[in-house]
Amino acid sequence: MTPKPAAFPPHRPILIAVIAASAFFMEILDATVIAPAVPQIAESFNTSATAISAGISSYLITVGVFIPASAWMSERFGARAVFAVAIAVFTLASVLCGMSQTLGQFTLARVLQGMGGAMMSPVGRLEVLRRTEKSDLLMAIAYLTWPGLTAFAVGPLLGGFLTTYLSWRWIFYVNVPIGLFGIAMVLTFFERNTGGTHKPFDLRGFLLNGSALGLLILGVETAGHGGRIVLGSIVAAAGLLLGFLALRHGTRHPAPLLSLVPFRMLTFSIGTFSGGGLFRISVGATGFLLPVMFQLAFGLTAFEAGVLVFYFLMGDLAAKAFANTLLRVFGFRPVMVIDGAIVVASGFALILLTPAMPYWLMVAILVASGMVRSIQFSALNSLSFADIPPELMSSASTLGSMLHQINMGFGVTLAALLLNASAGLRAGTGAALTHADFRIALGAMAVLALIATLNYLRLPPDAAADLRGDQ
Repeated sequence: MTPKPAAFPPHRPILIAVIAASAFFMEILDATVIAPAVPQIAESFNTSATAISAGISSYLITVGVFIPASAWMSERFGARAVFAVAIAVFTLASVLCGMSQTLGQFTLARVLQGMGGAMMSPVGRLEVLRRTEKSDLLMAIAYLTWPGLTAFAVGPLLGGFLTTYLSWRWIFYVNVPIGLFGIAMVLTFFERNTGGTHKPFDLRGFLLNGSALGLLILGVETAGHGGRIVLGSIVAAAGLLLGFLALRHGTRHPAPLLSLVPFRMLTFSIGTFSGGGLFRISVGATGFLLPVMFQLAFGLTAFEAGVLVFYFLMGDLAAKAFANTLLRVFGFRPVMVIDGAIVVASGFALILLTPAMPYWLMVAILVASGMVRSIQFSALNSLSFADIPPELMSSASTLGSMLHQINMGFGVTLAALLLNASAGLRAGTGAALTHADFRIALGAMAVLALIATLNYLRLPPDAAADLRGDQ
């Protein structure tokens, strides 16, 4: 059994958590700031808004693909070195995104950005999780997530403002000062740990995992654009086959890059995959659909769309102030089931949004939707680690981070597929998107949230009792 690393001095978990959260802030800002700019980016590249989903999902999927290597690299070369280099790569890629002249260049720059992103917040998050007692886990995760949630709220507003009044390219250039500050913080406050693990790198596992995910997403993207359903299905099937081989490899290899042992814990499985995975797909898709719908179907500017999404995400941020209290008082299972039902209802309420709806009512629906989704995120993020022993924390953190990014990215891809399919069935390939197309996609995401909620019923009544402080 691997011994648990020595606990940090009293101030150290908070300091490292804040630094890790700063990197998380930059990642989330970059992921959310782009949504209001999608129509303008598409116009610059002379393509459709749904085609830009490749630039969004490619980043999220690349993060998911490379996260499994982040834990190994941190142990091999030290968290300080890996973290600093990762921020530098992310910042350089941001500049390249802003300088892109074609969708191909933009997508490649996003892939490079994803490589840097995969090594940023997972490294800091792992350093904190491995050294935090279960009784302090809710608080540690709160320190990790609050700055990122602020980016969720600020991102669409900033993206809409920069796109409307300057240029969409500035949504990437703003990462430069943040990145430089982050590098200085890491080099100043992270311990000079040189790593030194002799665990071999599982290259076969890395290639199988990455190829499976890449082909699966590419297949869905291909089927969603231009009606190439047969080709897309073949590519996706190849991805599923490689995924099966990756799973078999993970169960047979003595030291796999991506250990699957945490899935034996029901709380982890539901929190990251069967329930949490479907929920995150729904959230990722909704975050893409709303700002694009507000512009293409409602006729709003990028800034006006960003303001509406800001209200949606402010509800998310506001709920974080009492989400942990709800979990401690009422327990994980009751809160997740009841809140999940409200999430489903709010998802269907988003279908009712129209340009003629009173503005105050639209804002109220968006704020309420953001609040109930925030409570669900808080529960899932903590539930996933409730029963993980110290020796498996590294594997669980890696798996959790990877699945989070992949599910959010797959949600964007699925949203684009549903929009194109709806428009194609209604008026043929290449048809312009209408409000009805967005309503169909939003309804499908509400159904996914319903299936996720049904999975929470599998939890025992005392699930995650240790996190609540129960004896």
